[in-house]
Amino acid sequence: MMNNEELVQTARELAARLSNAEIDRASFKAQAIELTNENDQLKKQIEELKAKLPKEDDKKTDSQSQTDKPETKQDPQANK
Repeated sequence: MMNNEELVQTARELAARLSNAEIDRASFKAQAIELTNENDQLKKQIEELKAKLPKEDDKKTDSQSQTDKPETKQDPQANK
């Protein structure tokens, strides 16, 4: 009879461990899904920023080309 009780107790412990393992597995799966979604959102943000980058570079180039034009220097002897 003692063996039978030990078997029942062992079976209960194993069932509890299995249940905890299943809970952990489900938790990890939920975390993985959440992180995958966050990763997808970050990828979209990167693509949006990359799309904006050339536009901003064009604006900088335009403003630099306006300020980078050398001023016409006057000949100091021309006024004499």
